[in-house]
Amino acid sequence: MSGLLGAYTSFLARRPVVGNMVSSAVLFATGDVIAQQAIEKKGSKHDFARTARIVVWGGGIFAPVVNVWFRTLEKLPLRSRWPATFARVGLDQFAFAPFVLTGFFTAMTLMEGKDLKAAKAKWDTSFVPTLQANWMLFIPFQILNMLVPLQYRLLAINAVNIPWNAFLSIQNAKSKKIESVETMAKKA
Repeated sequence: MSGLLGAYTSFLARRPVVGNMVSSAVLFATGDVIAQQAIEKKGSKHDFARTARIVVWGGGIFAPVVNVWFRTLEKLPLRSRWPATFARVGLDQFAFAPFVLTGFFTAMTLMEGKDLKAAKAKWDTSFVPTLQANWMLFIPFQILNMLVPLQYRLLAINAVNIPWNAFLSIQNAKSKKIESVETMAKKA
């Protein structure tokens, strides 16, 4: 196990963005598979396109953006450990998290082939409860995570993200079911 961690650490040192993109893609996929198989019990009706969309989001969009974000937070000119930690967590959760969740619902809707109006409708139904759940999980976690060495923060987030990604996948799919019911009601 220490050999694997050493190889991962070495790879992150050489290629931090790529390493974070790969680990994020794998862990976002894991969260979606858990959502579809363990929670939604889809079995052979697994939605592989849904998994692919969340992998594109997690590895291709989320990871590079968060990598830059964490490096930016690290540059805050606060020298005292706890004030710096609380300032970083405050910025992360009250400025960045709403931006990321908006990006998530928008990107997922557009990747489903829908338009910005549908993305707005999904945001209207899902954003507030998802943000509240985000704060319940990530404010306490980020207080601890901001004390972790910078190169491991996204990995730590991604470990917590496995159940969180399952939740996001379900929230996104739930919005899809609401849209289907509304479409059927309009046709009736």
